[in-house]
Amino acid sequence: MRSFMIIVVLSALAACYDAAVVPSEQEMSQVIVFDEKSPNGMVLSRADFNARYGGFVLLSESKDFVPAVEGQEQSITKVYRAESDIKIDMTVVTSFYNPLPEIIHSPLGRNYVEITLIPRVGQELNTQIQIYRRSYN
Repeated sequence: MRSFMIIVVLSALAACYDAAVVPSEQEMSQVIVFDEKSPNGMVLSRADFNARYGGFVLLSESKDFVPAVEGQEQSITKVYRAESDIKIDMTVVTSFYNPLPEIIHSPLGRNYVEITLIPRVGQELNTQIQIYRRSYN
């Protein structure tokens, strides 16, 4: 009888372990969108972003990781230049596992964009930068 109880308890623990849902990287991220409606940025969940912005074409994407250095401010700057006839309509910055960094962003509507990300002092940067144009279908 005692071994039966141990088996039951272990089975229950195994069932709980299998049922535990670990949040995905997408769920642990914050997305900030810069477009013509929100030139200063709008924070969305990844699901909201996917639902709202289906009519855009991805031009460039980069995933960047800069480790934390205690007491120092880290930063990263990305520059993208498209062909002269392409207009950049939206940029998206996704921050994984950390608060959103300070974002310095050049204006949209040209074929060139420059984005600088600056986290808080002593924090790492774990981000993704995406650059889009409108779909012309």
